[in-house]
Amino acid sequence: MSIDWFTFTAQIINFLILVWLLSHFLYRPIINAMNDRQEQLVAEHNKAISAQQEAETVAATYRQKTDELAHAKDELLAEAGKEILQWKENHLHRARTEVDDAKTEWYHSLKREKEAFIREVRLLMANHVQQMSRRVLSEIANTEMQKGVIKTFMKNIGQIDEQQKCQLVSLLETSRHRVLVETAFPLDQSDRDLVTQFLHDFLGSEVGIDFEISTELICGMELHVAGYKIAWNINEPLEELEEEFVRTLNEEITLESVTDMSATT
Repeated sequence: MSIDWFTFTAQIINFLILVWLLSHFLYRPIINAMNDRQEQLVAEHNKAISAQQEAETVAATYRQKTDELAHAKDELLAEAGKEILQWKENHLHRARTEVDDAKTEWYHSLKREKEAFIREVRLLMANHVQQMSRRVLSEIANTEMQKGVIKTFMKNIGQIDEQQKCQLVSLLETSRHRVLVETAFPLDQSDRDLVTQFLHDFLGSEVGIDFEISTELICGMELHVAGYKIAWNINEPLEELEEEFVRTLNEEITLESVTDMSATT
């Protein structure tokens, strides 16, 4: 069997032309389409990877922020707890201090009222005792006691020193040579004469003498010369006794207060 080389060659050429045509018009667009699709898939894959990485970054950032917020929340709660505890302690301390101060002030006020009441009662008792003493002494005063008062009065005047006597004499000029004698009881004429003669002899001049009765005196007599006074009466010892009683009372109350304060502290 002989080969038709022309036909064989023509078929080869046709095959090559077919291959070229298929390659140019069919395979190349398909390959290009496949390449484009592959590139698109790669791009989408890369985009997906980028999106995933971005999402992971965002998620990590969110977790970090969440952790930071949780930590900050714990710190804020802890700080708030400390501040609340401190506020509670401060207000409790202040409340206790105010209560203690109020209690102390109330105690001191009660003590002052008690001391004032005791002092007032004791002073009233002392005043009552003094008044009773004056009344009793005034009621029991008799002629013999009055004579003794006059003698004691003249004795006290006679015992003053020279300086006082000179001062007394010099004051007579101011009083126009008149003196005042006050007594707790009325003097009869003989007693007045006795006192008058004594004062004339003592002062060295016949001064004028006014006699008056004083309800303030108790079994006593007073000589007044231009504001100068020489006195003897039981009222003065009673007043001294009252002053001593009041002074002792105040010292006793003060000592009790100090003792109570020491006991409370």
